[in-house]
Amino acid sequence: MAITVGTGITAKKVIVVGSTTQVKQVTVGTPVKRVTSGTFNINTIDGVNTTGATTGSLLIYSTATSTFVASKNLEEQTINGGSY
Repeated sequence: MAITVGTGITAKKVIVVGSTTQVKQVTVGTPVKRVTSGTFNINTIDGVNTTGATTGSLLIYSTATSTFVASKNLEEQTINGGSY
């Protein structure tokens, strides 16, 4: 028995032999031939400002600049340690 399986883009046949299912091929989208890492760095991400970052700095979102800014000062955070 042959069953047609569709992904909305492609359709492939799956052959069922007895109680065993054999999938011949499944392709979703376009296969990627080559992947390169490029020059990925946190400093190259839009919306992140690491100017002035030092050891121990955190990235904190600033609504004034709509970016994440490196800072050691936690001024507007609420930390809930839970109950013990």
